[in-house]
Amino acid sequence: MNQRIMIDDVREQYAGVARGELSNDSSAVRSIATAFGYSDDELNQLPAEANMGLSCGNPLALAGIREGEVVVDLGCGGGMDVFLAARKVGSSGRVIGIDMTAEMLERARAGQQKLGLTNVEFQLSTIDRLPIPDNSVDCVISNCVINLVPDKLAVFREILRVLKPGGRVALSDIALKQPLPTEVKQSVEAYVGCISGAILIEEYHSALVQAGFTSIVVTDTGADLNSYAKASDGGCCGGGSCGSESSTGQKSLHEGLASVLQSFDANAFAASVRVHALKQSTPQTINEIPVSNVLPVSKEKAMKTVHVYDKPMCCSTGVCGPDVDPVLPQFAADLDWLKSQGHQVERYNLAQQPQAFIENKSIHQALSTEGTDCLPVIIIDGQIVSRKIYPSRDMLSGWINGSPAKQELPVAKSSDGCCGTSGCC
Repeated sequence: MNQRIMIDDVREQYAGVARGELSNDSSAVRSIATAFGYSDDELNQLPAEANMGLSCGNPLALAGIREGEVVVDLGCGGGMDVFLAARKVGSSGRVIGIDMTAEMLERARAGQQKLGLTNVEFQLSTIDRLPIPDNSVDCVISNCVINLVPDKLAVFREILRVLKPGGRVALSDIALKQPLPTEVKQSVEAYVGCISGAILIEEYHSALVQAGFTSIVVTDTGADLNSYAKASDGGCCGGGSCGSESSTGQKSLHEGLASVLQSFDANAFAASVRVHALKQSTPQTINEIPVSNVLPVSKEKAMKTVHVYDKPMCCSTGVCGPDVDPVLPQFAADLDWLKSQGHQVERYNLAQQPQAFIENKSIHQALSTEGTDCLPVIIIDGQIVSRKIYPSRDMLSGWINGSPAKQELPVAKSSDGCCGTSGCC
């Protein structure tokens, strides 16, 4: 496919959706957002214009947005995620929505006026050339947009450029589990509908690495991609209200995507993914570090064994369900970082590996006296160093390098006099 033609067709199709009647007032449109992780409370906060049934996830679920931050939403559409983020950053923060479709931004600004938001702005631009200064953004979010861009590496490099050191990216997107059938790969409807422009999950991860990101986590949420077709069957596009046909005479976006999804099993080939990554806060390579600051690496550095005992979770990392604690993706990335340093890391989920909790006497004792309130428990070389919280990377690094563990939470002592100073109970 010619990239220029595809970009123009994407713009035209999404402009058609923006001119149409799809809105948050439609139960079918809301059903798409609900299927991909939005709560009724979130949807009830939105003006009608903001939601057009274009989501494939909820990036705010893992963004961990805080008051006072600067957040950028790539491909903001009608402003759905911008408005939800605006409540989180408060009056001292700012949210910038970027979209290449003027009709979408017209919708978004109408919604902004209804809500009376002064901490929000919208800019017309493609996302591979952002009109934002270097090192000025705390968090970049995006919802089902990057798959539409031919040069994804260019987008990732732009994101890295505008992020502050230590800034993060939280994306919802479509990625592939395996290559698509040829007829789907060549389908214009599938491309505009966020399927055929997607890349393999492994390629997605590699592109983020190549762009310069660290602590990368790409997780299949397990959401049903057929939700689009089901919503269409339920009247999402009834009466032609999804938007007019393109100049090529093809179907409107939702109708075309529904047609494509009926031709093959989308869930077997593609996935709704959550993506979390960080911009390095310190120099990444030895060439970037002043020579005087480079210390010799000890050949006798001892590798540690780290065991993590989690509360019952839906999966091994807890980042695949609809409601994700923003701490979990970061902690999973920190454990991957420990592995990259050569340390052995084992993680146990009470819901899936209860035997591991029984076999460890101190964990079994803790569960017997406190129940799951004692979890998570972090053990390094047999010593409990943390309970009830997920520690930061700095804390993990300190313990790995021999710093004493600070047990800031009360430790239950058993009747047989088990010592609480080490964290065992």
